[in-house]
Amino acid sequence: MDSQTHVEFAAKLLAISDAPVNLSLLSLFPQIDRFPHTLHRVYAHTVFKARVISETGLRVLQDDNWDDPQHAYEVRRFREEKPRLLSYLANQNWTLPGMSTVDREAALMSYVSHVYLDTYNQPAQPFAPQSIYCAGQWKLWEKIGDFRLALYMTPIINELRQELFAHDLWSKVTPHSAAAMIQAMMVRMCKLSLGKINETIILPAMDSLKLESLTSAEIASACEFLEEFENVLTQLHLKHLAPNTATIIQTNRFQPEHEGERAVA
Repeated sequence: MDSQTHVEFAAKLLAISDAPVNLSLLSLFPQIDRFPHTLHRVYAHTVFKARVISETGLRVLQDDNWDDPQHAYEVRRFREEKPRLLSYLANQNWTLPGMSTVDREAALMSYVSHVYLDTYNQPAQPFAPQSIYCAGQWKLWEKIGDFRLALYMTPIINELRQELFAHDLWSKVTPHSAAAMIQAMMVRMCKLSLGKINETIILPAMDSLKLESLTSAEIASACEFLEEFENVLTQLHLKHLAPNTATIIQTNRFQPEHEGERAVA
């Protein structure tokens, strides 16, 4: 999805976990691999890099002079992206999360939510490099075909986002911890891999995040919510894209992007 949808989705999950909403900024941290284009979605879009990239990003955003030679690429990219990232905080009148007080589990949930939501954009490698296989909304894509031009270059993305976050799904959900949501998103990404990603990958992935694996009951409840969320988002894709894509292309509803933001995933 686009950047705004990533931020709003993370904000919804943070509310479910009773965590500071400004941590939704970290849902944009995987985007540091947009440049060079050869790294896009293949460097930072993985749960195994989430912790180090999250901590690096927060430090760079807090202090222009902070440096870490071991992660020079990440430091440089966060410096380059800093104005764009902070613009999302300014638009919501949010403050920058502080390193000393940040809820790290919630911050990591925001980061992982980007990787999870990207399974609607294209096949994602959420557990690279430990597992090279992809997760994605395969059945949905078979139904709606070549949807990306229509979704990202017309008002459809705004209409879809508005309906998604106005849905009563969000008013019915029970509270879940950030760690439970992270583990549940991993389970769902395994389920979306056409049987290629075994759930045994989740334990080392949680360990890389320095999080304890949770009980099956906690995860089952969070997974049930995510499945309902996926059903809602899938139906919205079908509603807005399956019957309209050809018509949209023919009637030339396409609009230029604002600085390419909408197409950023």
